[in-house]
Amino acid sequence: MDIYNISEIEIELRALSDAACGNGISALLDSKKISIEEFIEHKEKYAEDFIRFSHDGFKEAQNGIIKNILLIQDEQEVIKQNLKRARVERNIEEIPELINKQKHLENIVKLFKHCADTLVWQLIKGQLWISRRLYLNVSGGKKLKEVNLESAIKVAEDYNSNPMNFVLITDITNNVQVGDLIGIVDGQVIVVEIKEGEKNLRILEVIQQLNKPENKHQDILRDISSEPKMIEQFERTLKQHKTLHDVHQILNTDKGIDPTSGKEIRIFTPNEPTPLYSERLSFLEKQLQERNFWAYDVIEDCLHIGIYKGKKRFGGHLILKAICDQKEKPNYIIIDALSIIDSLNKPLFFLPFSPDFIFDIIFSRIKMYFMLDLDSYMELYSHYGFNAEWASRKETTKEKELAKGYDILEHNHRGIKIKIDGDKDMWLSTGTLTRIFFEHINPSYTAYSTKYYIEK
Repeated sequence: MDIYNISEIEIELRALSDAACGNGISALLDSKKISIEEFIEHKEKYAEDFIRFSHDGFKEAQNGIIKNILLIQDEQEVIKQNLKRARVERNIEEIPELINKQKHLENIVKLFKHCADTLVWQLIKGQLWISRRLYLNVSGGKKLKEVNLESAIKVAEDYNSNPMNFVLITDITNNVQVGDLIGIVDGQVIVVEIKEGEKNLRILEVIQQLNKPENKHQDILRDISSEPKMIEQFERTLKQHKTLHDVHQILNTDKGIDPTSGKEIRIFTPNEPTPLYSERLSFLEKQLQERNFWAYDVIEDCLHIGIYKGKKRFGGHLILKAICDQKEKPNYIIIDALSIIDSLNKPLFFLPFSPDFIFDIIFSRIKMYFMLDLDSYMELYSHYGFNAEWASRKETTKEKELAKGYDILEHNHRGIKIKIDGDKDMWLSTGTLTRIFFEHINPSYTAYSTKYYIEK
């Protein structure tokens, strides 16, 4: 693959996304010579075969993603050194060219990692609350050659030798910052931390000894107390163990301590199916084919969706903006669909469009925007006995200080309070809106489901 040739990048990414997302069903239908209708009718009969074929595709995708990320990261190192030299030499022609290459490579790595995120999404069965627990909001990240990749591959291959198991190397994802491996083993979601080297083995032995109630902690810790670096490593390892313990507890019990905020959480299960606007979103692809340059829909009088191609794609967001401006509705949020890549939500490859349409969005041949009219959205809460109102700047600033670790939505320095019975209130979160944009949940349902948060 030529990493500067968009066509070749797209061909490679299509092949890997097919392996990651569609291999199970297509391979099963071919192998068993059955139709999709037959599979649906007898899915219990074919369940194990489906899992095995899916895992075959997952493994193929993982291997391809690793290969391509290593290739791109090698080139990133070359560009980094060349840029450093060009800046020393003050080469004003070469510097912008190298910066553009740097940005291009960063975007391409992110795309291949996003493909790995589709594997994670399937492993966690599309549960956003799990996705949020796996992300620690830690900036930066190491290159694959800077981590214990060989060990991770070996351990992954050992797990994956059982066709009913699949584990993924977390360093090839954008969104998993817990553990070295994540996957399904013996039907359970697991997160694995790989430790190697004499120092790590010694620390693990110390931790095991500390877990035995008959042992005195001061006696066990005496061996490493005179080694500052060993103490630092010991503290880091303990923190990693606690994070993994917290994540496993939440995965297994739907409650526990959030490893990011340190707050106690409990996951609720709604009593009804979640209503989605996916079908209407899918219809926009057909509408765009008929109209050629643009497609548009509005959901529940507050969520505007515009899809544009050709010259119109450059001003699509301005067309949506004009709708609110004409109605004198100044409070709105416009989101580019491509920003899904930077979220923890359902990956782009699962959009309810054809593969060609999805790749047109990925490579910006088509632009899709969501615009939420916040004032109209707030009116939906009154239908369910709640009152949504704008807080003052002062109230918002104070609440953000008190609620650190909670993603309060802030628009023009003001948040939105949801009041219940005049006594209780809660603040609208950014996460609620991303569920509307990226999970395609009806806006009214996010208002209705406020009751579940109040009951927690």
